[in-house]
Amino acid sequence: MSAYTRQAMARLFDRTAETYDALGVDFFGAFATELLDRAGLVPGERLLDVGCGRGAVLFPAAERVGPQGSVLGIDLSAEMVERTAKDIEARGVNASVSLMDAQEPTLDDAAFDVVLASFVVFFLPDPVAGLRSWRRLLAPGGRLGVTTFGADDPRWAAVREVFKPFVPPELAWTLAVRAGLFATIEGFGQAVESAGFTDVTSVERVYPVKFADPGHWITWSWSHGQRMFWELIPEDRLDAVRQAVLAELEPLREHDGSVVLAQTVRYTLAHRD
Repeated sequence: MSAYTRQAMARLFDRTAETYDALGVDFFGAFATELLDRAGLVPGERLLDVGCGRGAVLFPAAERVGPQGSVLGIDLSAEMVERTAKDIEARGVNASVSLMDAQEPTLDDAAFDVVLASFVVFFLPDPVAGLRSWRRLLAPGGRLGVTTFGADDPRWAAVREVFKPFVPPELAWTLAVRAGLFATIEGFGQAVESAGFTDVTSVERVYPVKFADPGHWITWSWSHGQRMFWELIPEDRLDAVRQAVLAELEPLREHDGSVVLAQTVRYTLAHRD
């Protein structure tokens, strides 16, 4: 990802910040809970939440490490940071947030016991270099926890195809976040090891993510990274694309009218010696 598209990504998430993870869909919060469970946080630990967004990991992590611990969230989106900072103040939790690039965090070496990154690493221009920079921030014996997406729900393949004609070559990487080093558990594990981590383990879980109806999915898809694909569509084609997406989702309706996405999530844990 070039410097230009890194800034474009920051602005994209600025535009999603108001409704991010706030439209009645159990998504980032559910994955954050399992990531925290697997990371095994204990009171008093120092935690870095990379790409913290609106705090799906940050707030429950602050509860787990308690007043003797600390949680710092970093994000490339100024709007995300501003809104999350206000939420931190309103809740009075032991956490802070800072505007920072996840690829090269400007933080002290060995400053954290745990680094967590939920659905962030595949956005980085150089994922392995990013992982290496996160290792630098860990104290000896520190832990890394990362979530990435697994295989796509094959029932939704036709929906994904609707957007493909509008994605320019320079943004082809956005269609391949589950390809390359993210394609398999083994491949991603090797990438994490190449960044200097040890004891790398990964598991995958499939979650049924429920939307009230096809229109609910469309509204929700504007509230996070999927918004990128909508914004690539010329304004005079938006309605036609929306109708095409609805047509592809209609056969997927459950008996109650809802649509369910089978979302595969990979949890990867590793250590710094």
